[in-house]
Amino acid sequence: MTNIISAQNVKKYYGSKAKIVTALDDVSIDIEKNKNTAIVGETGSGKTTLGRITCGLEKASQGVVKLDGVNIKNYKPLDLWRKVQYVHQDPYSAIDSLETVGNLLSNPLRYLSNIRDENEIKNRIANTLMNTGLNETYADKKGGELSGGEIQRVLIARAFIMNPEYVVVDEPTTMIDFIHRNEIIETLRRVGDTFGTTLLLITHDVAIVPKIARRVAVIYQGKILEQGSTDDIIKKALHPYTIFLISIKPEKLANDAKILNYVKSFGAHSQAVYVRGCRYSNLCPLSDQQCKTEEPRLMEYETGHYVACFKPGELQI
Repeated sequence: MTNIISAQNVKKYYGSKAKIVTALDDVSIDIEKNKNTAIVGETGSGKTTLGRITCGLEKASQGVVKLDGVNIKNYKPLDLWRKVQYVHQDPYSAIDSLETVGNLLSNPLRYLSNIRDENEIKNRIANTLMNTGLNETYADKKGGELSGGEIQRVLIARAFIMNPEYVVVDEPTTMIDFIHRNEIIETLRRVGDTFGTTLLLITHDVAIVPKIARRVAVIYQGKILEQGSTDDIIKKALHPYTIFLISIKPEKLANDAKILNYVKSFGAHSQAVYVRGCRYSNLCPLSDQQCKTEEPRLMEYETGHYVACFKPGELQI
């Protein structure tokens, strides 16, 4: 087993001495090469912060992140961006409406790979656009002429045109309508396989996870509560938070008061509101005195399936 990313005891703080917010609290995760992984959690859980730290866009306040076994701090910026890329969750803010697609895609080839042959640049752009479901005519289009789905595909093309080893994809379907959501996910899966790139998918949408990821980590208030294979997490979730998270489906929202009330609570506790024990104890229906006074450690419950809970698998909904 070879890890493309190894993050150990990562903490991330924001703010000043007057008010400090803990975005990540002692998070450890390994991402194997060629084994796509998903980080799942609600808004404010710390999943985007974790993704940005693993690709060098932000620095951890504490802890170590290694890329290919080397501390990410030791990489020169250009060397780092030849190996890792990041696809932003808001496609509209990540592209200049007046810039052509061709120029957007040629810049990394010129400045990161030092390619000067215009024919080679043109061919690389055409091939990458084709792999993302577009054609070479898009090279002449400007950002402002594209739909949200087309912009997302262009941003995927920009990330993969350097043939990176590792790409973080942040909420790729948030700004895309339901009809085109599966198309974007299929594009990511296909392009990742074509280029041999390991993907880290950041999402709150559990439904898209099995289409692209082989492993999943569930994060809440800056802490990983459960992680394992996608099959284990989806079919045999152990932590009450994970069980609720994967149960949020339109048909259940209409008929299940327990699920509806839980969804209404989302956001109220998404920022780190620390208690002495388990940080999920204020919402958990199984919470008891131990949960309120002692924080559970992330432990291996079954082979490759980890959970931080004193009552794993007991919640039935």
